[in-house]
Amino acid sequence: MFGQLGFFNKFAGKDYEDKRPRDRYVEESKRLLGVLDKRLEGRDWIMGERYTIADIATLPWVRNLIGFYEAGDLVGIQNFPNVTRVLERFLERPAVKRGLEIPKPLSN
Repeated sequence: MFGQLGFFNKFAGKDYEDKRPRDRYVEESKRLLGVLDKRLEGRDWIMGERYTIADIATLPWVRNLIGFYEAGDLVGIQNFPNVTRVLERFLERPAVKRGLEIPKPLSN
């Protein structure tokens, strides 16, 4: 869903006159963020106290939704405090930081 929304927000989809497809993905992304936010309430990670593959598989999509796809305002990411809290923790993990540097950025 986040990738579909990203297409309509950042790429060719923004030129579509009919905004219903984009709006469908906005609403479904909000719904999914709501489910995730509720799941994270009172938890450190998606499955509880331990960082698992569920976090590794899910949180990069949230990161790309609000970063690469520039759709944070569109979905109201500020309305999902548990998601943003856990995403911040995820991005601070040393292995995640290292992984985000692969490949190394090109120097000018």
